Amino acid sequence: MPAKRKEEKWADGIRAQIKAECGLGWTLRNHVQRGVVTGNTQLTHRNSDGQRNSVMLPIPFDKANGSKLVNRVVAIYAAMQQDPTKSLAEAAVANTDVADAPQPKSGKPTGWEAIKTKFVATKAGQRENSMKAWQTRTDRVIECLDSKPKPRTGVGVLERYVELHAVGPNGEQSGDSCPMPVGKEGRKRNLADAAAFLKFAVERCGMDQRYLPPGAERMRELVGVADTPTKQSTPLKPEQFTALLDALAEAERWDLRLAVGLIGYLGLRPAELATLTVDDEGVAWVGAVKRNANTMTKAVPPRVVAPIEVEGRVVDPAQPKNGEGSEFVTKFASGTVKLPKAIREQISRVLDRKHPRHTNSYQGVGREFRQQLERFPFYASMIQKDPTLSPYALRHGFAWRATFGANRLPLRATAALMGHDVKTHMRHYGSWIDKESTLEAVKNFNAAQWAKTQS
Repeated sequence: MPAKRKEEKWADGIRAQIKAECGLGWTLRNHVQRGVVTGNTQLTHRNSDGQRNSVMLPIPFDKANGSKLVNRVVAIYAAMQQDPTKSLAEAAVANTDVADAPQPKSGKPTGWEAIKTKFVATKAGQRENSMKAWQTRTDRVIECLDSKPKPRTGVGVLERYVELHAVGPNGEQSGDSCPMPVGKEGRKRNLADAAAFLKFAVERCGMDQRYLPPGAERMRELVGVADTPTKQSTPLKPEQFTALLDALAEAERWDLRLAVGLIGYLGLRPAELATLTVDDEGVAWVGAVKRNANTMTKAVPPRVVAPIEVEGRVVDPAQPKNGEGSEFVTKFASGTVKLPKAIREQISRVLDRKHPRHTNSYQGVGREFRQQLERFPFYASMIQKDPTLSPYALRHGFAWRATFGANRLPLRATAALMGHDVKTHMRHYGSWIDKESTLEAVKNFNAAQWAKTQS
């Protein structure tokens, strides 16, 4: 072998890294042809039997390409470890787009960019906002991988993710200037998605095992514990709900009153106004508007919804069984009262594929309902008194009436009407019972006990 040139001493560090990552038997050198140094990279592998095989790598043997050379050799090593029958030549050409290599003339992405393209493609079919979130979070991972000093492990990448994207400008872990406060859902989701990307890179694209994300305990440490409790969304109590309906009637906002009545009496998500239908028997149904990675590829059947009436709210006193909630369903089905025009336009954007501004996201329906409601003066005054109120308070009020009202539905029935399981229902709504509701429940229980004792 020709004497090492002085300017190639940097390669000793590269070879040491490769030895640490892959063990003995791997040699990297500047290719020499007929006594002339070509500047190309030759990789030689000596197996346990002493046999040697060599391949040329498409990365120039240059100090500036040090990290690319290490990553490429490690990827080849990982491919041969995963499939011992694979030869050096086969491993060298497998997944060439996922290792650090020069950008080809075709413009095809390479390295981590190629992995990102493959990973995001696996999420195809999810809603527009979900796809944007995946794109953003994988871009952030690549930014972390390109930062200095480069993280060389999965936990290092996630630690850098927190440093670059989760904390405030002065290292704040919470507060208004912190984009992802500790313990909050935003930080948890970002790190989980970043970890999924890293896992995909190792398991599906041949990246080294060192890029695997850390275990559950270290992930919990990175997410952290919130220094302030998460604000509980407020349910709209029956008297608040009916007062809002009466104010809308007084203002003759029959269209918005219909939307408020349907959401409050049926426990809908605001966006579910887009999928609400009523069959020939007068039964109301809604289709799925909230989808995740587990349900995106599955056909989700519509769920039945039914009004939970409010005591004393009847259309005709002579027919006390004809509740106000049922009347809203009837008006919607007959078309005698229509939803606000702006909300109907947002619904059309989703359901009409020929709409000039077609979208596959139902969020516009929910946003428009919020905007319509918050512009109504009476509701605006309610928010001033209780800033925790939101349009979802109507749906939450349905859950409160079903779970803590005078007449209670079985938990399974309530959860089914709202479109989730019992565990989810109790996690989100189990903490709502306030002091008054608690004492009232105790009072009713003891009254029943005394009645039994006296009898």
